[in-house]
Parts: sequence; structure tokens; C-alpha cells
Amino acid sequence: MTLDEFIHVNSSKKLRFRQFPRPRVAPIQTALPTVMHPMHVAVGSTNPVKVDAVRTAFGTAFEQNLGDALNVCGFDVPSGVADQPWGDDATRAGALNRAVSAAAAFSAAHGRGPDFAVGLEGGALDDDVAVAHPDVIGLHSQVQCFAWMAVLRPGCGSPSWGLARTATFELPPRVVALMRGVDGKPPMELGHADDAVFGDVNSKQKGGTVSKCTSGRIDRTAYYVHALHLALAPFVHGETRVYAQP
Repeated sequence: MTLDEFIHVNSSKKLRFRQFPRPRVAPIQTALPTVMHPMHVAVGSTNPVKVDAVRTAFGTAFEQNLGDALNVCGFDVPSGVADQPWGDDATRAGALNRAVSAAAAFSAAHGRGPDFAVGLEGGALDDDVAVAHPDVIGLHSQVQCFAWMAVLRPGCGSPSWGLARTATFELPPRVVALMRGVDGKPPMELGHADDAVFGDVNSKQKGGTVSKCTSGRIDRTAYYVHALHLALAPFVHGETRVYAQP
């Protein structure tokens, strides 16, 4: 509903508008949280794609009070789940475990905790969409690809978390077959299955599955950065306490 009153004046057969003053609304303050400079962020992976995605997301989210004072360190830590997680719960657990382990690794290396620790874990999920929607012609069961982002802020008291999941997309059947194991061969991790199907080497440290499936329109770094900004939502509102528990 607009703030203008619509008035039709019959005598002149013209449309006139009467302006009313707009109400004054106090804007929501978006002061960013105060951290020591530089900001130290630990990442539960040494994969350059993941580390670069975290650096890009944090650099953008906190650029007002960081400038160039951002230190992002990757650590080779275990996920605590299978090399190729299946399902939402296992994949999210992998991201959470990586964030916790990255924080511990940073503390052991530097004698102090990081300002943030981040875990990123990719996974696959069986989606029986044809069974769920039997009346819709043309659907088929598929395997969806996605990743979980877990952002941990250890803090001085109780730790706080930001969680988000990427967009999902269907994996090619040939890739899925290799992930499940075919002809007596052991199941492959998604990245290795991609390399076999698309004829690449170490694609998971380049554009990743999402780049292969979108013909390069979305690369793995951009794919992660978007979800990382969503996971950072609880931390970019400063003193407004928008995300404070009631």
C-alpha cells in the first residue's frame, strides 16, 4: 500500500495525487561484531577452493571493519564421517566436525583460539521424487548433490553457530553409478567419479562437480561463497541481536 492518496476529480477529468509526508522509521543498525585485528579464521580443509571461498565470503561480509586484516588458515582435519557422505545428517555432521577440529588445530598451532572456524562438507542425497509425486509424468528418482557450511564462533563463553546448505542439483547417472560401485569395483568419492566421467584430474580442487554439471556457469568457489554468506547471517548484525534467542 502506497503513501499517496488517490483522488479522482470529476470536474476536470484528470488524475491528481495528494502527497502525504512519509513516516520516519528508525533503520535497523547493522554494526558488525567487534573482533581483534586481524580476524583469524580457521578452515577445516586445505583444499584451495574451500579456503578461497571462506576468504572471499568473510572478506566481503566483514570488509567494513576488516580492510585487509583477514588471516584465513586451512587445516587438514578429519570429517568424522565417510569420505563420501550420504544424506543430510551425515553431511552436516562432517561440516560440524571439521569446524570444531579446525578450531582445535588453530589453537594448538597459535596458542589462542580463532575468531571463527569453518567446516564445509559436500554430500549426496537419494531423492525419490517420482515416488513422492506419482501423478507427475516424466519424473525419475535421482541423486542430489549439495554441501553444508558450518561456521563456529568459539567466543569467550558459549560457542555460537551459523549453518547453511547450498543449492542442490541432480548428479549425472554415470557419476552416481561409480559412486555406488559398479562391476565389483569399490564405490568412488564424488570427485574421483567426476574425473572418470568427465576426463579430468583433481576436479574437486578446481571448478568441482557443480562446474561440470552447469558447463562452467557456476564454479565451486562461487557455489560455496553464496552458502557461506547465509551461514554468516547470525554474525553480521552486531549489537542489534536480531538472531538472539528469545
